[in-house]
Amino acid sequence: MGDRGAMKLALIGYGRMGHAVEEVAQERGHDVVARLDLDDPITQASLAGAQVAIDFTLPDAVVVNAHRVVEAEVSLVIGTTGWYESMDEVRAAFQSAGSGCIWAPNFSLGVQLFLRLAREAGRLVDVLEEYDIHIHEAHHRHKVDHPSGTAIHLAEVLLENLGRKTSWREEPAEGVPDPAVLWVSSARAGEVPGTHEVVLEGPADSVVVRHTARGRDGFARGAVAAAEWVTGKKGFFSIDDMLAERFGLR
Repeated sequence: MGDRGAMKLALIGYGRMGHAVEEVAQERGHDVVARLDLDDPITQASLAGAQVAIDFTLPDAVVVNAHRVVEAEVSLVIGTTGWYESMDEVRAAFQSAGSGCIWAPNFSLGVQLFLRLAREAGRLVDVLEEYDIHIHEAHHRHKVDHPSGTAIHLAEVLLENLGRKTSWREEPAEGVPDPAVLWVSSARAGEVPGTHEVVLEGPADSVVVRHTARGRDGFARGAVAAAEWVTGKKGFFSIDDMLAERFGLR
């Protein structure tokens, strides 16, 4: 998958995820040449000859980081969540750039399988009106955005196949919940790496489609695989582009 030759990588954001990405990158034979925290300038010099930068920072930093990476003619993997209102600006920056960008609300390949299973669950439950459907996600107490980017993407995926749900909202409002709303609930506690559930509630039973992360390794492996894939490409991509190629869909 992608170019498995040794790459030079820059890490933008050197927290828990940055350390996990570095460990996976080194295991796969890549060289981490720059480690930048939020206050460090992103320039051609500070990126130290990197071919691809991997961003796990904060939502408010993504757009500025993307512009700086474009100026340095380096490709970018965006693993940060919660910045999607600025998607058009980042897309425009890379569509006219000489480098590539790939983003995902969650780079775990297991989560990507989960999303495809959830899509099918939504299609099937839409026929069974006896069953209602909702989403629950849980993460560690350090995560600043809620619902998670993965939960938002999951809701959008389900709505594509749910004719009786017209929108999603976070948590039920006071009073009787609107049955046309796909409700999304969140929990933040301890050091939970990440759990996402699609729950189908019927009159006599319930069915749960769940993805549970055991740690950050799955996210890190997906992010490094995305860096390998985007190397040498120009333009703006999502993880769906990468997986379509891997699954032989294009």
